[in-house]
Amino acid sequence: LTSPVRFEDQYFVQELAEERKKQVEACIKFYEVRENKHEKDVGILVGDFNALSKYDSNGPMHAYYESSIKTSAGVKADAAAMNLDDAALEKHFEQYMVSPFTVLENCKWELAYGPDSKLITSAFGHLIDHMATSRPIRKGPAEVQYLTNQKFGNKKDDTDIVLTDHNAIQVRFLID
Repeated sequence: LTSPVRFEDQYFVQELAEERKKQVEACIKFYEVRENKHEKDVGILVGDFNALSKYDSNGPMHAYYESSIKTSAGVKADAAAMNLDDAALEKHFEQYMVSPFTVLENCKWELAYGPDSKLITSAFGHLIDHMATSRPIRKGPAEVQYLTNQKFGNKKDDTDIVLTDHNAIQVRFLID
């Protein structure tokens, strides 16, 4: 699973408005319509959602909206064309950003770990890489494998060799 990245987020009002949602819907549909299904099968969806699972009006996605999205000339033009004031535009952005999680919840898929886990997967200090399962299953603790260092906060390096701008998460699924 991949999701729109920062330069694509500027088009959330127009062409890409439904893209994040449709990607997850397509993955779940692929799992649900497969042949030779068994009740004990488990679908596991893994990906860079480029978003936290919950939108907080004081959180990092709001800060991203304020600093990079609403200031974009294209977003301003789209908002004017759709007659969206700032509050409506941010609400639209919120729905766009959390739409993958809304789909997962509506389809009864469960996140393998959530915001309370305190895991950090991005170099910007947030949990944006997620795993979800098609049904409840037992799992071991989620553990971070450090592949990047934090870009903010003057924190001690987590790794000597930076391989990417994301950390990996390891979860042991205990499937019956």
